Amino acid sequence: MKLKSLTTLLLLLFLILPAGLAAEDQKEPFTLNGKPVPEVVAKVNGVPLHAKALERDLFAFRFRSKQMGQEVKPADEITIARDLVKAAAAQELIVQKAKSLGISISEEQVNSQFKNVEDQFPSHQAFLTALAFQHMSVEALKEKIQRTLLEDELMRREIAPKVEVTDEDVEKYYNDNKAQFIKPVLYRASHIHIATLKPSATVEDEASREKAERLTKMINEEAKEKISSILKKVKAGDDFAELAKLFSEDDASKDKGGQLGDLHPDSTLPEIAEEMVKLKEGSTSGIIKSQFGFHILKLDEIIPSQLIPIADVKTDIMNLLLKAKTRHLFKAYLADLEKKAKIQILF
Repeated sequence: MKLKSLTTLLLLLFLILPAGLAAEDQKEPFTLNGKPVPEVVAKVNGVPLHAKALERDLFAFRFRSKQMGQEVKPADEITIARDLVKAAAAQELIVQKAKSLGISISEEQVNSQFKNVEDQFPSHQAFLTALAFQHMSVEALKEKIQRTLLEDELMRREIAPKVEVTDEDVEKYYNDNKAQFIKPVLYRASHIHIATLKPSATVEDEASREKAERLTKMINEEAKEKISSILKKVKAGDDFAELAKLFSEDDASKDKGGQLGDLHPDSTLPEIAEEMVKLKEGSTSGIIKSQFGFHILKLDEIIPSQLIPIADVKTDIMNLLLKAKTRHLFKAYLADLEKKAKIQILF
């Protein structure tokens, strides 16, 4: 498990843990499909992999599955556990290879990453609670961090120098995937907004509720009259930007003459989008009602769909191809290590 995903898991655990939950409250004998798991679940070139680490990884797998709405059936747990052990064996091989090449990680590097993880939590105790729930000690987390850093350094030394992405690679990817680099049609628009109120849902007393509803209705009727008056000024040819500065109640846009920027229909309110795509450049809408109140929309410009030039996306494509080639080479590198190794799964 990479460090980032581990941090995410620990944070999720913290958010769902009942207050005061201790590790001992959760500790039960580790079994798979009702059968006890041996203390050593695998050996990699004679180095043992322990059940405690597998239990943590299986817990993390179950938790992530549950978060995605998937259920891990007891009958499937042995297969899943073996896959997790194979992944752990692969990392052990990487660590062994890194050490054989004289790669080492300093205590300062480990402590720095450890602090980065801990700093994501509101308190030291919250951090320890999340660790305890996963049956992980501070020492175990530091070991996992060290192994992850060893893997990263091995990748940097052994794989990265062999990865090359040429201009021809970038151009081919660009030409083969042009649909990814097409900017959609955008609408440069401005609006004038007058807010309305919603009846309060927290008023329980009937008399108070009726009073609040009458007040809300009165304010909303005034808002409707105000937007209608502004619309008349718009239709009479008054400057839209000046009207927005004078009357709009949208603090984010009024000082800019109501400018909303370049909008995609999916990035704005449905009611706004529906009217926006019907307008011609320079034209204005009637009164639009949304959950936030009343709007008058002006379409300043339609920006046509266009292909982004390759020069603008070259760096992004190069990084994407570098990652893909690195993964491919690393997979082959690991397969070679596995072919030469002695890996025993013991359950």
